[in-house]
Amino acid sequence: MDKLAIKGGQPCISGSFPTKLLGVALYGEEEMRELADVIGRKAPFRHYGLSYPDKVKRFEEMVSKRFETPYALAVSSGSAALFCAAASIGLEPGDEVILPTLTWYSDFGCIVNAGATPVFAGIDETLNLDPADFEARITPKTKAVIVVHYQGGAASMDEILYIAKARGIVVIEDFSQAFGGEYKGKRLGTLGDIGVASFQMNKMITAGEGGLMITTHQAFYERAVRYHDLGVVRSVFEERFADAELCDEDRSFSGNQYRMSELAGAVLCAQFEKLDGILKKCSRYHSYIKNALSGSKRFSFRPTERGECGITVFIRFNSCEDARHFTEAVIAEGVPVGPSSACVNMLTFKQIVNKRVMFPKMPPFAPGSPGQNVVYEDVDLMEATDEMINRHLAIGIGPLYDDKNIEDIITAIKKVDSLL
Repeated sequence: MDKLAIKGGQPCISGSFPTKLLGVALYGEEEMRELADVIGRKAPFRHYGLSYPDKVKRFEEMVSKRFETPYALAVSSGSAALFCAAASIGLEPGDEVILPTLTWYSDFGCIVNAGATPVFAGIDETLNLDPADFEARITPKTKAVIVVHYQGGAASMDEILYIAKARGIVVIEDFSQAFGGEYKGKRLGTLGDIGVASFQMNKMITAGEGGLMITTHQAFYERAVRYHDLGVVRSVFEERFADAELCDEDRSFSGNQYRMSELAGAVLCAQFEKLDGILKKCSRYHSYIKNALSGSKRFSFRPTERGECGITVFIRFNSCEDARHFTEAVIAEGVPVGPSSACVNMLTFKQIVNKRVMFPKMPPFAPGSPGQNVVYEDVDLMEATDEMINRHLAIGIGPLYDDKNIEDIITAIKKVDSLL
């Protein structure tokens, strides 16, 4: 171990690692039984079938109980959940929504497809929305903020909530990559007005696709229920409204079809039972790695609150160059690097910078529309986001990792730290 592998030495890890994917790595008999039940009942649609369907309803009930929220709506994807959130708050042309530069396309798409204008704010050392930059970008048109809890670690919610409440701004939490995580003892997704999550392949639990919206606001829930299903309120939802008038047909409007199927609901019922095991194992290994490497003078760690999901260890360096050299050396020693799921610097993509949308004659960017003169070619903000991201080495942790995998990671990083 006296020579780095990147300089011709022997790598300190000879074997391979398990997948760092999360819920899907634990697929097994439980998911098969739930799916077989749906097939046996011949009831893949959540509202009726050749026998009684109940998987999606049961999944929503499981979520409501765990997150202590009265309203949980399962939908077809995380994007659908975001679209339902936009509909629930009545987002419209002329409104502005602030979101972090490090996010996913769907957070941007749900805004522009409502005709509202996205406004990007920078990220801080949590790799999440910077509260100070969020506050600086508020205008009289700001209706909402989307807070993304990136890779298991919470944003600075105390500061964000204080700012938003003082200005009457709706807070939407995208906790797709931190499903089950906490912030100061409170469940992520429940601190703001609305929480949205994705159950796509790379997420904490997965049905391949699937989404969720949770809220404590009855009016938001009613509009989301209608929007996800053609503008109507079906009987399964009526019992959840304390105010029966919210189910009145006169309140209907043109909605969409974002319903979750019983097949997806069945898989998620089984996956939900495995969530605590994933969180427990990943967070334990996450803490162990950080403690074992805490003596280094070369790097530090992403600052996160207790309740971190533990799915990725972010090692922070003083410069992007230091991070790049260290990452290359760690890879050469046999350690797989990178988070288990992705966000991207939105200002690096031409379709964002050029404001290219499906219907160019519609708001927010059409001539005469409120966002016509918005400029996303903000080089300073783009470079600041890249600089913050690229100062980190990310080590993903999957639920199939074992003690040896973790010790191998620590050994490799210590070797590079001492010899590079």
